Amino acid sequence: MKHKLITVFVVFFFGLQGVFSQQDPQYTQYMYNTQVVNPGYAGSKEVLSFGALMRSQWVGLDGAPKTGTFTIDGSK
Repeated sequence: MKHKLITVFVVFFFGLQGVFSQQDPQYTQYMYNTQVVNPGYAGSKEVLSFGALMRSQWVGLDGAPKTGTFTIDGSK
């Protein structure tokens, strides 16, 4: 039992050394860019429109998450 516990600890510790991750994008500006969350909204307007949004979180910290979107919308 003690040998298994030590093995699990060693594998867990060395496994953390090379783990990197990404954060899911944050869409807090949904009211300005509805196509990002719901692509079915595209084409619902009778005009051609362009949209671009940029969101930075935790500004000034290394590796802080940033989300950017660019959309073009128009009907047939």
